[in-house]
Amino acid sequence: MGLLFFGATVSNAQLYVGKACLVDPSAPVTPPATGSPAASTPTSCDEKTYFFEATENNFGNWTWDFGDGTVLTGTTRNPLHAYTTPGPYTVKVTPVDNGGATLAGPYTRLINVGYYPYQPLFRDKTEQDSTICKGKTITLDPYKGQSAPANVSYKWFPEGQTTRTIDVSEAGCYSVEVIDNTTGCSRSAKINVKLCYEESSSGGGSEKWYFGHGSGLEFTLTGNEMVQDSLDEDGSLDPQPEIVNPSFDPSDPGVNKMQADEAAAMVFDQHNKLVLYTDGKKLYSGDDDSEIPVAGGGSFAISKATGAQGVALIPKPVCSACDFINYYLFTVDENTGLLTYSVIDMRERGGKGAVVEADVPVAVNVKGKITAERGSDDEHESYFITAYNALSGSFQSITVDALGTVSVEQTMPPLQPGTVSEGYVAVSADGNQLAHGLVINGNNFVQITGRNPENNTLSAPRLVDLGYAAPPTVYGLAFSPNGAYLYVTLKGDGSTVESRLLQVDIANGGVTEIASSMQEFGALGLGPKYGAGSKYVYVTINNSSTIHYLQAPDEAGRDAVGFTLNSSNPGTAVAGTTKLGFPNVVAAAPAQDGQGLGANYSGNCMNAPTLFTSQEICSPMKNDVDWVIDGETFKNNPNPSKTFTSPGWKTVKMTVRPYKEIASVSVVKIKDYCGSPIEFEGRVYIKPAPELTIPDPLYVCDEYPYQGLTVDPKPTGGSSFEFEWLTRYDAPIDNNYRNPVFTFQTAQTFKVKVTNNFNCTTERQLDLQEGCEPIVNVPTAFTPNGDGLNETFKVVHYFIQQPRLEIYNRWGEQVFQTDDLDNRWDGRYKGQVLSNQLFAYVLRYYMRDFPQLGEQKKVGSILVLTEK
Repeated sequence: MGLLFFGATVSNAQLYVGKACLVDPSAPVTPPATGSPAASTPTSCDEKTYFFEATENNFGNWTWDFGDGTVLTGTTRNPLHAYTTPGPYTVKVTPVDNGGATLAGPYTRLINVGYYPYQPLFRDKTEQDSTICKGKTITLDPYKGQSAPANVSYKWFPEGQTTRTIDVSEAGCYSVEVIDNTTGCSRSAKINVKLCYEESSSGGGSEKWYFGHGSGLEFTLTGNEMVQDSLDEDGSLDPQPEIVNPSFDPSDPGVNKMQADEAAAMVFDQHNKLVLYTDGKKLYSGDDDSEIPVAGGGSFAISKATGAQGVALIPKPVCSACDFINYYLFTVDENTGLLTYSVIDMRERGGKGAVVEADVPVAVNVKGKITAERGSDDEHESYFITAYNALSGSFQSITVDALGTVSVEQTMPPLQPGTVSEGYVAVSADGNQLAHGLVINGNNFVQITGRNPENNTLSAPRLVDLGYAAPPTVYGLAFSPNGAYLYVTLKGDGSTVESRLLQVDIANGGVTEIASSMQEFGALGLGPKYGAGSKYVYVTINNSSTIHYLQAPDEAGRDAVGFTLNSSNPGTAVAGTTKLGFPNVVAAAPAQDGQGLGANYSGNCMNAPTLFTSQEICSPMKNDVDWVIDGETFKNNPNPSKTFTSPGWKTVKMTVRPYKEIASVSVVKIKDYCGSPIEFEGRVYIKPAPELTIPDPLYVCDEYPYQGLTVDPKPTGGSSFEFEWLTRYDAPIDNNYRNPVFTFQTAQTFKVKVTNNFNCTTERQLDLQEGCEPIVNVPTAFTPNGDGLNETFKVVHYFIQQPRLEIYNRWGEQVFQTDDLDNRWDGRYKGQVLSNQLFAYVLRYYMRDFPQLGEQKKVGSILVLTEK
């Protein structure tokens, strides 16, 4: 079917005009009734018309007449304009000088402004989710129950169907583009279809780079596996191992079709799967290395001289459509300085893609070094192309999002006479710095600027003199992982001029030579570009089969960085032959994992609630959830809570039954279950909590001999403890509130909190009442022998009343009794001092402050010693 050029270009004037589309004001803006046209799209998806005057001359000023009464004069050669009325318009652009005098042209183009088709919708929304049971099929109709617009065609993702409806039985994102056949204006809607229950995709594997002639590197994440700590206060009931101390090991990814002396590019989707790659000559499928043709037939080739770094591939965001329908291929023609893009539609050729639009101009006077970066806002998909303007010495920032491309010139210091741009442009791993190489009057420099990763604006540029005359000439650049150092190659000629590898200390501008060689050093790259972990800085060497790298690029100095070319480390052998270039690499933001069956816990201390939560599956279906937790059943409860009274591992089993609610004849909703119940098994470790030994009730006495009451919790259930003594209102009692014991002087209500080394806390609130507990001390012996010492049996007592003391000999005869403890026994019975022997006693009494507890009894023995 050929290229879909809905914009127009003129070969001489190079006046490009993009699609000119309007929202039909007669279209409803709310979800329609059956039989009405679909609702119009939100205005956030309406693109303005893109214009570009692409002659090679740098006129500096242009007057744009958009044919609707709007005239714009200024320095913009690529304006955006919004028309308000459909119909034909003659667009005219005139290059002018500062005084408004015509320098060339004018150049004109007749365009036809038309309406967008009525907005396609899925269940009244431009973006919808749906879940089906395995084995079921649903029909997707973007105008279900409504009148479809006339004179339109349809194109579905991912397989490119051209019918109004399609039948779907597999999980995935499906979107339809409805295209007006006259104007090319189009609108999209998407629906994510999930199968209940289906595991998430495993993704596309590790990041890899293709470069040189059939060479490449694949970066494999390695590290130690660590399972979630069983003592964590919350987490998964079935934790999966995580990588700790991750690092990336380089290896050879195998054969590829790359034939790039310098410029190359690669793009990965949200699952890190390679989608497309280019060597600056051809475009290849990452799926099977086949060449990407022009849609409808015919080969596609890049005939431009792209320079050192003049190609880039990025996803093309599309409003209300599945991600990764289209991709942009940006290319620089280093001979003309024109930066253009082509569009690859992945709905062509069964998902392998084809070029549907070619050479749309974006910027002029561009040097063959551009970089492509993903925007930092993952919620709003955007990408940035940064292109060096060799004429002005500044950078052009091109933002690519769902509304198209917007190009902004960055303000940079004017070039010094005798300045030549050389080599690559590099962005730091955190996106906060940008650097590129310059040769100024025969000397090598790098220019380093600040960069805002949210909008790609550059600031505070500064030049660093590398201290070496050219040749060798500045070429490759790469930041260290921490951004403290910039690595630079000075490229020799491979025979008479040595190459050098330099380390630039960004803070102070100091330059250290890491290596020199008669081999021809090329590009540098911090690899992999994405992912967390230890990374190396890699160096290409022209016509080699080995890649060398810096093993500690965050360290300072020649010996510390561990450059493999300086050591016995052989580097990494690769297939094919390396050349001078590394690829521009862009990957889409990682996809969030789909819904999978899982369950979590929160809180895992004994004697405290542990909350269990189930992860919903098959949304928007509802779920019946049953649990069996440590033998206890919780029916139809998605989030049960259980308090465990003993520590240790506890088993958990969860059963989920997804269902849809459907109305029966009686209008009562019934549950239509989707397949068999799904089971999940896990476990949770319950940590011991402190167990306290405190009498209850407690009493405090302020009479002699008491000096208050000392409370000791005597905790068990841990190896160490922290204490808090608090008022009933949770305020510290006094400055000693963290002591392990506490002495109270008055009656009060208090709290004690004890936390063990497992971070489990036991709290008790206690009422400390007034009352003196009896003190009764009975001696075990006395000596009525006339020496004046310990002559009588004396009971020391406090806070008792109505005492009765009885003493018996070994034959059960009562030898003494009294109701007055001040009446002491002198060891006599019937007037005679008894001989040495053991006597039993019984002491009965009532507590003075607690008479309600009845008579108390204390028994024991007393030894009478009469010998001196």
